[in-house]
Amino acid sequence: MSLWVTVRRPWIVLSGVVAYLVGLLIVREQVVYVPSISVLGGAGMKLMNFLPLIVCLAVLYCLERRLSAAELTGVRPVELADRALVLVVGVMVLLAGAVLNALQNMPTAIAAGRNVLFLTGLALVVRARFGGVVAASAAAGWLFLTTMAGLRSPEDPYPWAILLEPPAHPLAAFVTAAVLMAGLASLGRERPSPAAR
Repeated sequence: MSLWVTVRRPWIVLSGVVAYLVGLLIVREQVVYVPSISVLGGAGMKLMNFLPLIVCLAVLYCLERRLSAAELTGVRPVELADRALVLVVGVMVLLAGAVLNALQNMPTAIAAGRNVLFLTGLALVVRARFGGVVAASAAAGWLFLTTMAGLRSPEDPYPWAILLEPPAHPLAAFVTAAVLMAGLASLGRERPSPAAR
């Protein structure tokens, strides 16, 4: 386990979570206007929608730090520790969102926590097939696609734009849970790097 901590460096993820929380406290419910490809023109987005990338990319960075040969031949299943890391991060961001909503009246903090889980799950699924760089690009691309084309009207996102849904939206919660479970299942199924073959 100490080798896993040394190689994966989970404190980097903790730093990402702290940066995410500080960002939530700084931006609160601030709205920024982003370009849009819809007929609505520039739509107002909560700045908070962009913060989940911090945690998602920190998780990907840690999971990409590998000793492939040791992990392929090791007795201890490394993917269990990786899954635990992702789950602990998920619990932390959801709890932080609930606490910020209760203390600071920030309902979108809960949605931001849900978005961390969705983007992380999506990135893990993509990472299993294409690697960490493409996974990070997929998470960022999905975020920017939803901000550019995810709104039918100023307060009505398309159903596929999960990241823009309100905090208590049941479809968004279900899809996020499904994507996260698929991402967790894909851990340990990564294609070995050419150096490990």
